[in-house]
Amino acid sequence: MSVTESKAKTAKKTTRKNEIPVDSAELESVLEAAEVRMTSFSRLYIGELNSRLIPHTPEEIQEYADSIQAVGLLQNLVVVERGDGRLEVVCGGGRTKGIGLLVEAGLVDPDKDWIAYKAVPLHLARAASMTENGKRKSMHPAEQIIGFRSMSADGNTPAEIGGLLGYSARHVQRMLKLASLAPELLTLLAENKLDVEQCQALSLEPDQKRQVEIYTQVKESYSRAPAHLLKRAVTDTEISVTSPRFVFVGREAYEAAGGVVREDLFSAEDGDGTADSVLTARLVQEKLESVAQALKDEGWAWSRVREGAVKNYGDDRVNYLLSPEPDAQYSADEQQRLDELYATQEVTETVEDEAALQVLIDEIEQAAVIRAWTPEMKAACGVVVCWEYNELCIQRGVQEKVQEQDAEGQDNAGLHVITQSKPDAAEGISIPLLKKMSSERTLAVQAALVQQPQKAVAMMVWRLCSCVFDYCLTTRHPFVLRMEEHHSMLTSEAPTGKTGLAWQSLMQEKARLEALLPEGWKTDFTTFFALDGQTLMSLMAFCTACSVDGVQTREYGHTSQSNLGGVEAALGFHLRDWWQPTAENFLGMLNKKQIVESLNEAGLTGAASDAEKMKRGDAASHAEQWLADTRWVPGWMTSTKAAMPEVGNTTADTDESDNSAPHAA
Repeated sequence: MSVTESKAKTAKKTTRKNEIPVDSAELESVLEAAEVRMTSFSRLYIGELNSRLIPHTPEEIQEYADSIQAVGLLQNLVVVERGDGRLEVVCGGGRTKGIGLLVEAGLVDPDKDWIAYKAVPLHLARAASMTENGKRKSMHPAEQIIGFRSMSADGNTPAEIGGLLGYSARHVQRMLKLASLAPELLTLLAENKLDVEQCQALSLEPDQKRQVEIYTQVKESYSRAPAHLLKRAVTDTEISVTSPRFVFVGREAYEAAGGVVREDLFSAEDGDGTADSVLTARLVQEKLESVAQALKDEGWAWSRVREGAVKNYGDDRVNYLLSPEPDAQYSADEQQRLDELYATQEVTETVEDEAALQVLIDEIEQAAVIRAWTPEMKAACGVVVCWEYNELCIQRGVQEKVQEQDAEGQDNAGLHVITQSKPDAAEGISIPLLKKMSSERTLAVQAALVQQPQKAVAMMVWRLCSCVFDYCLTTRHPFVLRMEEHHSMLTSEAPTGKTGLAWQSLMQEKARLEALLPEGWKTDFTTFFALDGQTLMSLMAFCTACSVDGVQTREYGHTSQSNLGGVEAALGFHLRDWWQPTAENFLGMLNKKQIVESLNEAGLTGAASDAEKMKRGDAASHAEQWLADTRWVPGWMTSTKAAMPEVGNTTADTDESDNSAPHAA
């Protein structure tokens, strides 16, 4: 962004109570009418009213001194007369300093009245200083920021400031935005160690402490700290307000849910900014569910929200049947209107006009098709709602197929259509929240498994044998035999991330085991032959735990079942040993109804009644306090499986008794 702009048209002035706005005509009139007077150097001083933030160089001051000594003071100073008899210089600071050099050299009498000046009222002082400095030498951005901020504090609007000083109101607004930067960043700007574009990026973050942290972090990796990387660091978890998802939710609904739009005054487009991507994703899901419920009210047997549209191939082909759309049924008026629109479309001259007419045609045709679905069709079918290709997708007339079983439990080849299936325990949970909390749960199971190495090794050996002796294993399990390490994905999704008790426990064990690895092990597997059995078992147990993947999502319209149940039962696992529900890591991601349901589920009916009367944020904090002394976890994050048979009591099992999981604080 350039800090020098062409003059804008003077905006209409408005006067507000207890404020004295600056009028450029008034300033010119006052300066023209002011009497030229003489004063001595001893009465002059440069105070905070002078807008020159970047000091003149010693060379510039010496040039002023030489010029004044040679030909005298050719232009008067502009001052504000103070009550103590002194004169505060608002225009002519460089000339004043030049005279000071002459005084120090003994060439000028400090008490002699020979310096010409004009006096202006206090409320015109800043404007006079900025106007004068801007004409004599292009003002540094840091000077503009401080000057504009002072004039704004005096009651002047951006339009008034811009009209007086020759800048657009938009330019003034932008510089006032930069005035919110941390003082140390403004100092770097004044010292030319930061440029305006870097400051623009950092000003998107309102917290001054966070501004400095972001600049420091980016500068550690990139010495120049480029502006685009600073902006990315500020908005890395956000999406543009122009994105289709945010537009679908709507700004009003987003702000009603507690969201705050981060305005970007420096964008080329007015009204640009970013929004919280997690909150937006939750609101998209909620709106999809609302749309699905409204469609079910049309008379369909069921409605469902899923990640993608139902396809005619793959698993969708096995599980669903897409009914053909019935022929549209038009009324006489609709048919006449369609004929008119088609005729007009034929003679349009621009693509834009043709597209606008097509929108009207599509609306009429879609309404006619929807009306053509009969009550009998709706009773046998459902509706699928999803967000696909950045737009709302609705599929009516979807039939759900299920495999029949005979009396002995064997699959039959025959298929029949059902109208609704029993929902999964987590069916109503939003996809972002489901992924986050199942990631949290997976980390906790991994940490618990590391503390029971005998069982971890037994489980992995079982998994290996299932591949060697019975390749077509159908028992549900969470062990990924490719030995993929899932921590980067888990910590990015899990709300506690790398601050959680489970992650810290895992990393502590990882550091211990890394110290035991033999030298050169990365390139020579025979180095492991020298390891003792206990070390090998510990390494096997840790790697087994790291292979666990229990992240859930939503597939084909259904929430995927957790694979962690059997392992949790075998370990005697309880999530509250590793995780504490707080407003930050869980409760704040729920809507108020879900918070109330959580308290009721924990048996805290009184607290639930109180939460119903609170705002969502207050209800989340309230629930955190009440749940702190319980062992409650969400029902959809616990295992319903019976405990698996315990491994025999071996010496290793006995040793594990001292390694029980620590309780979360």
